[in-house]
Amino acid sequence: MNTMHNLLFYLRLARTNMKKNSSIYYPYLFACSLMAGLLYVLNSVSVMVVDSGMKGGDIMYMLVRICFFICIFFVFIILFYINSFIMKRRKREFGLFCILGMEKKHLAFVLFWEVFRSMLISLLAGIAGGILFSQLMFLLLLKFVGLPGKLVFRIPFQSVGETILIYLICFFFVLIYDIISVSRANPTELLRSSKEGEREPKTRWLAAAAGAAALGAGYVKALTTYTASDALLAFFPAVVLVIIGTYCLFQAGSIALLKALRKNKAFYYKPENFVSVSGMIYRMKQNAAGLASICILSTAVLVTLSSCLSLYAGEEDMLRNQFPREINIYSQIPELTENADGRTEEQGTVTSGLPAAVHEAIDTLSASTGCETENSMEFYQLSLAASYENNSFTTALGNKGSSSMLYIMELADYNRLYGKSYDLGAGEALFFTTGTPVEGEADICGEKYRIRERIDKFDITQLLGFATPVDLSVFVVPGLEDMVRLAKAGNALIPDKRFPSYIYYHTFFDIDGSKEAVAAFEDRAAGEIPGITRIYVRSQVRAEFYELYGSILFVGIFFIILFLTATVLIIYYKQITEGYDDRERFGIMEKVGMSAKEVKRTITRQVLMVFFLPLGMAVIHIAVAFPQLCKMMTVFSMTNAGLFAVFTILSVLLFGLAYLLVYRLTARTYFKIVQS
Repeated sequence: MNTMHNLLFYLRLARTNMKKNSSIYYPYLFACSLMAGLLYVLNSVSVMVVDSGMKGGDIMYMLVRICFFICIFFVFIILFYINSFIMKRRKREFGLFCILGMEKKHLAFVLFWEVFRSMLISLLAGIAGGILFSQLMFLLLLKFVGLPGKLVFRIPFQSVGETILIYLICFFFVLIYDIISVSRANPTELLRSSKEGEREPKTRWLAAAAGAAALGAGYVKALTTYTASDALLAFFPAVVLVIIGTYCLFQAGSIALLKALRKNKAFYYKPENFVSVSGMIYRMKQNAAGLASICILSTAVLVTLSSCLSLYAGEEDMLRNQFPREINIYSQIPELTENADGRTEEQGTVTSGLPAAVHEAIDTLSASTGCETENSMEFYQLSLAASYENNSFTTALGNKGSSSMLYIMELADYNRLYGKSYDLGAGEALFFTTGTPVEGEADICGEKYRIRERIDKFDITQLLGFATPVDLSVFVVPGLEDMVRLAKAGNALIPDKRFPSYIYYHTFFDIDGSKEAVAAFEDRAAGEIPGITRIYVRSQVRAEFYELYGSILFVGIFFIILFLTATVLIIYYKQITEGYDDRERFGIMEKVGMSAKEVKRTITRQVLMVFFLPLGMAVIHIAVAFPQLCKMMTVFSMTNAGLFAVFTILSVLLFGLAYLLVYRLTARTYFKIVQS
């Protein structure tokens, strides 16, 4: 009976403590509930995708599950980060309990009930909200991917169980951390810990210089990427450098700046500036970490939001980039480079009967289905996976040059497609590249070509595999004979003749006719047109595109919610912590003659100085990263930089408005705490 009484006592004490600390606990419980709901929704949506058996469900399931596991990682980090704020705020309270006679084991019981109640409330509220919204989120996913759906209420109990298990593990470690942090300190330290301010930090010029160097190096990496491959390879190192530089500059650079302001007597010896600058100097080490975290999270929100919106809004453009016409036929012609018995052809005029056979089959199929072909494009293409160094391209393995995708076209096709009238002599070529330009003479697998002229603009979307992240180089050579010779030269350098390159004949065209006639043509094309190696019907591929990019937007929404939640919570708890720390200081200022109006103006100045610095830095980060992000988007066939720029600016404006709203709310809370 006594044991039960004690348990109930600790439970009541835990409930009272949480109620008294509602200003710090309620936002924490709301965030925990929101993240529990996110985990449940992601899990349940993945289950619904599998159970629905929908076409393309594999892509959606994979992306949603990846998002789910990444979210688990972020949930752990966010909960521990916010819990540390709460523990710092409450250590004095625990110290008072010890002075009044409670032992550390009694505090452990109180902490257990507080953590257990937090977990229980979060799970109940989060899963209840998730159950209400999971089906709507599933319908939203179907809307994004362009599939029909209907509202059917269901509760995947597997999702409920996994969410509970994740939170049990997470809050178990939170409890262990809380008990250890309290048990290691003596009552006197606990009483003083929340009041302890930071000693005035030294001006660490070396750290400030290192931060500036790291940030500068990250910016240089972002601004000196010329291809998608460079952008992909440089992205992670650039991100790491920018994160290091941001943290170092906020911690060391900000202190140096504040001390420089303090030396400026005309600025410093004003009531509002004196209080703001002096207070920030003494706690800048703690503030800087929070501000840098806000900056990094804000940048993550902007990058995720702008990228996902651009990919979703531009999916039709990307579809047309990858597939220039409604019907896209790629025909391999091995006989141009190798006879049936394996003997290479003799030099001379090279021809192939495949184009005529393809045209005849298309005409026959069009007539039988009642369709008409239009906007036709046809050309020969040779593609070689090569490495480039010093004006030389080679397919040999082990070369140390940069990777490049090499495309060869004949002059007649180029002139016809682009309405040009170039004339090339033997051994001459036109040249286009997305990478390092070739000057003078180029060596292609041992064959020499003089660059007659560089092509400034070329529609690379016509090339098979143009979305590859490596450099693209296009040579326009005099005739088909040159293409055959280059194919042989490239294949000769490949060890054991594995994966040889062949010349392809591309036939792209649109079809016009009734819906039934067009559908019949598309269904019969692969079986009735000879020599087809690959065929893509744009209307049939469209569904896969929508499934991929709709799913990307869907999971992007969850990442944005997570990043925003973390950002808002860090801002809120930073302001509360600052408010309690500044309350006594501002009380002293009022006693020595500072009016309430001056106090409020000083608070506003301090909050403005601190609050909008991370946002400004985040905008600078994404502005510098924009060229690199544009090149990375080309991997998804997203070549519309204008559309990406519009959504980036829109994302900055929307996030700026949300940031301003949070500022107004937290500034009000901060002022109430200081004036209380």
